[in-house]
Amino acid sequence: MNIKMLKALIPKKFLCRYPLSTGAIVGSITLMCVTIICIVALIVQVLLMKNCANCTAYVWRNAYSFSITGVIYCFIMFAMHGWLMWGIKEKKSSILLSWVVITSMWLSQTFFLLITLICMHSSEINFVAWILCLVLGLIAIGVLTYFVLIVFGLWQEVKHLREKSVNITMSTDK
Repeated sequence: MNIKMLKALIPKKFLCRYPLSTGAIVGSITLMCVTIICIVALIVQVLLMKNCANCTAYVWRNAYSFSITGVIYCFIMFAMHGWLMWGIKEKKSSILLSWVVITSMWLSQTFFLLITLICMHSSEINFVAWILCLVLGLIAIGVLTYFVLIVFGLWQEVKHLREKSVNITMSTDK
């Protein structure tokens, strides 16, 4: 991807009005709330699995292990979003960039999981529900992409301010 094209995609303001730091904080809080909802849903699922009389041992064991893995993964992502809040407050460019990289990987994983699940279950649901799932999933991925671009823009802003302060310090030292 061309650098000029990437710079054109990066927002200069959050919602064309607010500073990028505000957008990054809103994104972090939003993602923390979503992660908490996922943690609660997965814990409830694990607790309710004990009552599954129709599940074979193999199916139960796989579903249980995937749910436990999901809970652990969500706790890690919750910590990542909290770490982002701290990085925004302290203006740590390395933390902002780390969050962008890890969340971008999460974004691509979510996109491919969405496509996989829609393809796997397309014959089990009607066409309208399939389209609705696809549209809502793409909207969610679009919002997450926007948050990633906001934090990436903030990273560039913080990096530019840091370079500027280093240049000013170096010029006053002479």
